[in-house]
Amino acid sequence: MDDPQGNEQLSFSRRQFLHGAGAMTAGLVLRGAPGLGLGRVALPRGQAQTAIDVTAAPYGARGDGQTNDRAAFQAAINAAIQQRRPLWIPRPASFYRIELDNANPQLDVAGDLAVVGAGRETTLLRVSVAAPQAGQSYHTFYIHNGVHFQAAELRLEETVDLNGYALHGFYFEAGPADHPCLIEAVDVDGFTHVAVAASTGPEGGRGELFLAIRDCDFKPQTECCVAFWSAEDGHKRLHVYDSYFHGSRDNHLVYCHPHNTVHIENTRFDDTPNWAFHLQGTAVSGDPEYQRLIGCWFGPHNGRSIITHSGPTTNPRPEIINCLFESSNAIQIRSHVLIDGCYFTNARDATSNSALVSTIESEPFEVTLRNCIFAPKHDVLPYIDFRLDGVTATIANCQFYHQGSGALLALGRGLTNTTTIDNCLFYVRPDNASQAIALEIDNGRTTVTNCRFHGRAPGDRGVILCKNTNGTLGNDAALTLQGCTFQGISGGSLLYVEEGAGNSWRGRISGGNNRIVEWPNVRPMLVVANAQAPFFARLSPVPGPAPLALAAAPTLVISSNYDAYQVSGGGDVTALHWWSDDGAADPLFSGAISLTAASPFALVGGGNIQLAGSAPRRDVAAGATVRLSYDSAVGLWSEGQ
Repeated sequence: MDDPQGNEQLSFSRRQFLHGAGAMTAGLVLRGAPGLGLGRVALPRGQAQTAIDVTAAPYGARGDGQTNDRAAFQAAINAAIQQRRPLWIPRPASFYRIELDNANPQLDVAGDLAVVGAGRETTLLRVSVAAPQAGQSYHTFYIHNGVHFQAAELRLEETVDLNGYALHGFYFEAGPADHPCLIEAVDVDGFTHVAVAASTGPEGGRGELFLAIRDCDFKPQTECCVAFWSAEDGHKRLHVYDSYFHGSRDNHLVYCHPHNTVHIENTRFDDTPNWAFHLQGTAVSGDPEYQRLIGCWFGPHNGRSIITHSGPTTNPRPEIINCLFESSNAIQIRSHVLIDGCYFTNARDATSNSALVSTIESEPFEVTLRNCIFAPKHDVLPYIDFRLDGVTATIANCQFYHQGSGALLALGRGLTNTTTIDNCLFYVRPDNASQAIALEIDNGRTTVTNCRFHGRAPGDRGVILCKNTNGTLGNDAALTLQGCTFQGISGGSLLYVEEGAGNSWRGRISGGNNRIVEWPNVRPMLVVANAQAPFFARLSPVPGPAPLALAAAPTLVISSNYDAYQVSGGGDVTALHWWSDDGAADPLFSGAISLTAASPFALVGGGNIQLAGSAPRRDVAAGATVRLSYDSAVGLWSEGQ
């Protein structure tokens, strides 16, 4: 950018900086950032002669591991800025020792600068502070307001114990001007913050900092790999690619105010006791252009992985796409959010009471979770916890695998919650050690469509549990099951309802076109605990007046609300089951049913169907009607009675 004062000899344009300045290389435009292209920092063959060499006279950095090279570095930085040339840091004999002190607390970068080392394996800058003062901050590179800065192919280390004072790797001062900056192929071990962007600066820090980090390894000692503080009306943009953030002793790996723009891709986060990625607080200045994490890995040694910002107002919503989570407490939600194509497991925790995905604030916000797989190696209860008020959740095309106990999805409790679950698979290991509930619904409106439930239900509960913890159900509280399949369910019931002294679930459970496969005759399908009144669910195959259409299948599920159905599809029917059964001797669950063939089908004996004359098979022609009677004492349907 041209110097705001027109002083061309002290500053050069963005075009000059990005594509000139010693022909630093060919440009790679960072994705998602129109108009902000940053060139790859490297010195082509022969370019070292055009750069400022920090070891050459009159600068004379020794790189012997003994001499304090701070003054030499500062002189070379000043010359490189004035001459608009890159700063070249060749391979040292040992390492460059940079000792700061209270009179010289930083290396000042007061103009556009590119710093290039000979390789992060060989170019080592080891930084320390002589006689640090408590409460003071020191900085390796202090990048002043609005300047363009690039660093590449070097390593920074500090080896002191940072108690009572701060030592930063790269400190970006907020200024009035926009300044794109790039850190590439840089390894950093130690420091309070590796890269920190200040919240204040000249003229209120209103300029936009665009910081790109690419192919880096950051391991802070105490605080963050990256921290983005912002002024009231400032904005920052963070892009991270192909990097590894890890090892913070007592804070987060990335800390960012929520109105800042973020794109992090193919980056690993691990080994922090706190948050790997933290969108802190509420937005103080407008909205970001985007906030997305794509293809990132969150390792097993994170205390927690991602927390979104507070409040629903930031637009667009954060996006978490194709990421891998290997710890419990993976995502905590406080805002609109999209979670797509992620894999959730826990490689380390034997047990956890923290959900993999949870809402932690009662705000009216929307959550979309799709194309995800939940497969923890150890118990974590529940997988998803949306039991706060104001959440509108869509869960689609997800898979849930469970081998322990507890609920896979915990929903409701808030009076205004709405959850839609579509085309999901819920699989619970079928042996006796598994005691998992697929859905635990406390309140709110829940619609479940085209889902598959396989495996075992708890012996004293159901595949789906409806409860009433708070004693009051919302006016719209309801469960709808439509087009679902329950297969090989052992243990408990399909639906288990815990009635309480408050509002009842009676009349709130409905649905249709559901199938049951491989159902043991001894298990009730609906159990109502502490029923306050006669209770049955209207779970009809197709909503509407009788006769209702059923597709022929080995197991047909019928509702006790109707006594006539049409059957189509040309299949064999070996078993009929009522949807509802509260375990009482209620004549509602006995009686006759008429099946009319919309197209030919067959009744086959051997299940719970007993054909006239003990015939093994009864072919029903199109238009014909068969009458079957159910005897609840023996659990059989008989023809011709």
